[in-house]
Amino acid sequence: MGSLDRSAASSFVYAKASGLLSKSFTGDNAIKLFQVQSLRELFTLLFDEEVPAVPEVMLAKEIEKKAEKNLIDLYKSLLSEFANPSPILSEILSFYEYEHSYNLTKGPDEDKKRIMALWNAISSLKGSDRQNLLELYKMEISFKNILWVLRLKVYYKFTAEEILEHLVYSDDMSEKSAAAKKIDVLAREAVAIADKDISSYDEWKKWKYAGFLNPHEEGVIWEIDPVWIERSLKTYLAKTYKRFFHKDPMSVTSLVSWFRIKQYELDCIRSVAEGLRLGVESEKVMEVSGISSVVSQGGVNG
Repeated sequence: MGSLDRSAASSFVYAKASGLLSKSFTGDNAIKLFQVQSLRELFTLLFDEEVPAVPEVMLAKEIEKKAEKNLIDLYKSLLSEFANPSPILSEILSFYEYEHSYNLTKGPDEDKKRIMALWNAISSLKGSDRQNLLELYKMEISFKNILWVLRLKVYYKFTAEEILEHLVYSDDMSEKSAAAKKIDVLAREAVAIADKDISSYDEWKKWKYAGFLNPHEEGVIWEIDPVWIERSLKTYLAKTYKRFFHKDPMSVTSLVSWFRIKQYELDCIRSVAEGLRLGVESEKVMEVSGISSVVSQGGVNG
């Protein structure tokens, strides 16, 4: 916005972002996505145009593709209101595009590199934005580390020692001791579970994030479920980002939070489209998306 100073642009963008968020399918409003009965109905709910005359499988992909484009276009339109947007706002988009690129060679080591680039960009910020985003990304990277631990343990049977070599740390840990890794601000929560027995609920029931565990029934064989944990963490993060969107209005933090909330909405749209294509019951799709837990906790709209 060439005619407005940065403060006026921030106020305008926050008001616009708030309006867009109020119309989003997040929180309690997300239930509308899961109530549709067909892909054509989902398309009509999301987009103000004619449903394309294509087969169901192609329509599902078209919905996902169009919803993603809308998210990116909306975000770019918000950034365009600033003469000189904060570099972190572009870095957020670059990181998103990397995360969702189809690359079979991606793994924890490459993710270390990308996550640290984002972490360093946030660390260069000033004031409340630096404090807020460091808090949010410390949580998010910690969760990513936890998920890497679970995947490497459950799917690849890595040992605790092997796992420690594939986590994201706040500094170069190649020459650091195991003791140093255990107290690293980004990895300590993950390191703490690296040697837990994935089949022993007793070892996990007092875990800091025990509330995110897949259900356990006495007398029934149990193993920790990385997919269940991942959707639980995503749900929690969406709610947290909603809180930070309102915590510091007209800030870099609010725009980053907006983008993350809209990412969560996009994940839900993808889940619904795929569920409809495969004929999966809406209740199951909701469970996979973590929507029932969001609504029961008061949603991420509040």
